[in-house]
Amino acid sequence: MNVDQGTQNGAVTVAHPTCMESVNRISKLPVVESTIQTATTIYEKVKDYNSVTNWTLSTAENTVNKAVEVGKPIATPVIRNLEGPIKKVDDVLCSGLDYVESKIPAVKLPPGEIYISTKEYVNNTVAPAVQSACAYVEPAVKTARDIVEPAVQSAKDVVEPVIEKARGIVEPIVQPAVETASAIKDNVIQRVDEYLHPEHTHAGGETIECEDCQNISKGKPGNAPEPK
Repeated sequence: MNVDQGTQNGAVTVAHPTCMESVNRISKLPVVESTIQTATTIYEKVKDYNSVTNWTLSTAENTVNKAVEVGKPIATPVIRNLEGPIKKVDDVLCSGLDYVESKIPAVKLPPGEIYISTKEYVNNTVAPAVQSACAYVEPAVKTARDIVEPAVQSAKDVVEPVIEKARGIVEPIVQPAVETASAIKDNVIQRVDEYLHPEHTHAGGETIECEDCQNISKGKPGNAPEPK
C-alpha cells in the first residue's frame, strides 16, 4: 500500500491510490487535502532552507525509499494473507465515513466554507435561541421577584414588632443585673486595693495612691508594700 503524493496546481494529488477505499475517500476530503497541502508546503520550505537541511532530508527520503523497495518482497505475501481482515476493516471504516457524511454534510466542504457555514449557523440559529431563552427567563425571574419581595417584607413587618416587644421586656430585667454586677466589680477592686495597698486613702470615693505606687506609675523604683 504505497501512496505517492505530489502537488499539482497547488492541490495535493494521489498518484497511486491505496487498496483501501476508506483511506482513499478520507484523503479526498477537502479538510484532509488542505492539511496535507499545508504540511507538504512546510516540508518543502524546511528542506530548501539551506544545503544542510536539503542534504539531510534528501538522504532520509532515499533511505526510506530503499527500505521500502527492500521490504516489498517480504511484505507482499504478508499483505496478501491479510487481505480478508483488511477488507473487513475497510468496510467498517467506509460505513463510519458514510454515517459521518450523512450526519455532517459540511465535512465535504473546504475549510473556508466550513468556517462560514459554522458562523452563519451560530448567527442564525444559536444566537436567536439564546435570545429567546433570555426573553422567556427574564419575565419569569421578575415575576418571582415580585412574588417573593412582598412576602419577605410582610414577614419583616411581623417580626420587627415582636423583636421590639421582646427587647422591651428583657432590657428592664437585664439592666439592673448589669448595674449590680458593675457595682460588685468596683467594690471587689476597691477591697483588693485596700488589702494590697493599705496606705491608699479613699476620700469621697476618690482613691489617693501611696507614695510607692505613685513612683511606680512615674517609672521610679519603689518598695512594694507588704500585705497585712
